Amino acid sequence: MKNDHLFIRIISLVGILGVCALSPVQADSEDDTPLTKTMEETSEAIKTLRKIDRDDWKSGAELARKAADGIRRGMEYIPWLIEEMPDGLEKTKAIADYRRLMGLSYADLCELELAYLDQDAEKVDEVMTRVKAGKKEGHKKYSDD
Repeated sequence: MKNDHLFIRIISLVGILGVCALSPVQADSEDDTPLTKTMEETSEAIKTLRKIDRDDWKSGAELARKAADGIRRGMEYIPWLIEEMPDGLEKTKAIADYRRLMGLSYADLCELELAYLDQDAEKVDEVMTRVKAGKKEGHKKYSDD
């Protein structure tokens, strides 16, 4: 049962990563943008996290680190939904808020790595709760659904 709870939280993180994949670069395909590529790497690390044994602390830490690195590299870019906004205060605020959300996601993934290094399943669950809340906020603000 506790394993199912962790699985749900990890799936939620994948959702926030999907929101982050919206890119300002106008390319032939969204799949070609640098932001999308970094978020795909992060998403893949999170997907793999849910497949490993719950007590595989070393792999969990490595995957959390890889996911955090994807977020860190993705923070260089701005989602196209924001990039397309007219210049002004609202766009500036949206950029700042997007970076805030990405920063919180990065910090949470670093804390997730620490929880795995400490072999603390309770802490893993606690961090994933914050990740889920961040995903909901990011999706609500920056998704075109």
